[in-house]
Amino acid sequence: MRAFGCRVPLAAILIVPVLLVLTAPAFADEDEAPNPHFPRPPALSSNIDFWKRIYTEFGVGDFVLHDRENLAVIYDVVRVPGTTNEQRAAEAAAPEIQRVRAMYEGILTSLAQGASPDDLGFEGRWAAQAWGCPCSPIVLLRAASNIRAQQGLRERVEEGLRRAQTLMPRILFVLKRHNVPHELAALPLVESSFNPHARSKAGAVGLWQFIPSTGKRYLNITRHRDDRRDPIRATDAAARLLKQNYEALGSWPLALLAYNHGREGILAAKTTLGSSAVDEIIGSYSGPRFGFASRNFYPEFLAALDIVHPVIHASTTPQPRSPKRHARVAREG
Repeated sequence: MRAFGCRVPLAAILIVPVLLVLTAPAFADEDEAPNPHFPRPPALSSNIDFWKRIYTEFGVGDFVLHDRENLAVIYDVVRVPGTTNEQRAAEAAAPEIQRVRAMYEGILTSLAQGASPDDLGFEGRWAAQAWGCPCSPIVLLRAASNIRAQQGLRERVEEGLRRAQTLMPRILFVLKRHNVPHELAALPLVESSFNPHARSKAGAVGLWQFIPSTGKRYLNITRHRDDRRDPIRATDAAARLLKQNYEALGSWPLALLAYNHGREGILAAKTTLGSSAVDEIIGSYSGPRFGFASRNFYPEFLAALDIVHPVIHASTTPQPRSPKRHARVAREG
């Protein structure tokens, strides 16, 4: 990350915004051949790289202001040092996020109205460069209304990877039993950071974040027992749901989109666009409730897969028996 400049910290909340280079850092290419189950269309590269940065580079005190549709465009980062509490950091950052968002909204609107980037200071030149100006006023006005803040997830991901090392062998055993791709074992990083006791504001619970209505189709959920919190039972349920999505939709990327957006919703997207290409659906579909979270679910999964891959690999590689164990077996034979 290259810092182009910083503003005076707001002493009351200790926030230091920092400007970033537009281009996300390059990640090492995978040594393996392209995955036949989970393709990576070039159109999704910026989204995947964005989520890798959110998972590994930006922490709980970092709030990345970016374009909602073009995730390669990062305007600024508001930083709250000295806290590891997500809610406190978000509350502390809120006023500065609002100020920085309003500043860039004004800059983009001014550029759309014909203002020179040089007349708008460093931030004006930065925004113009980000969008390759001179460019269409329509593009700039849309960008002005599309500025979003994303909190970093580095600490949550680090905790999730520690949990994954213990849970992964059991998760992989269940996925293998259902004959579904072992790569699906990375999905709980996106859903719950591998926390069997996670609970969302929408009432989703467990490793695989089943909401009650979906969970009751596969699991026992009562006042006295909630199988969503059981890693094995919940993994079994997730494997069945994902396999049914795959059988209905014909591809694993769409099965994953349906895990977030619902099977009927993705079937509607296929019908509307006349296409099963995941990048076309993500880039072009504008149906009900197909918002930022649904649009980014598959890129997030691919980013998580890159991060969790070493844990999956370690859990699928047979460990050689020790010489002592071999000798004992030989004597017993």
